[in-house]
Amino acid sequence: MNKKLKELLDAKQTKIFSVNENTTTKEAVDIMVKNHIGSLIVMNDQEEVQGIFTEKDVMKKLASTDDLVGNLPVKELMTPREKLIVGHETDTVEYLMQIMTEKNIRHIPIMSTNGEIIGVLSMRDVIRSLLKDSKKRVKFLNDYISGRYPA
Repeated sequence: MNKKLKELLDAKQTKIFSVNENTTTKEAVDIMVKNHIGSLIVMNDQEEVQGIFTEKDVMKKLASTDDLVGNLPVKELMTPREKLIVGHETDTVEYLMQIMTEKNIRHIPIMSTNGEIIGVLSMRDVIRSLLKDSKKRVKFLNDYISGRYPA
């Protein structure tokens, strides 16, 4: 599949959800629940990307401590910028799927050619795209085999 990530983002048409690095975990989780999303881009006061905060980050912290997690700032749980894995708008869906599978990640920020985050794709977005493409391919082949496709 040679579909570029930019095409997936254009079809998705959603905004980028972000929080400040000092936002509490509780506030961040509330935003995620309200918007039915699994990750947030974390920014500093200068609006620079500092990392990504995901459902998995919360689960890892809850499993590793008896402390209350809700009052912790997201910067203490997030995946920091230094470890952030990103996709680029010119990457293919196949490549993204490979990276997400190898690195065991479900949400990945997508960067434009000028280095700005233009969206976040989830494994669900990738699967949805693959399913849609396979349905089109099956319909085309059925039409072709049954003679409904013009020669």
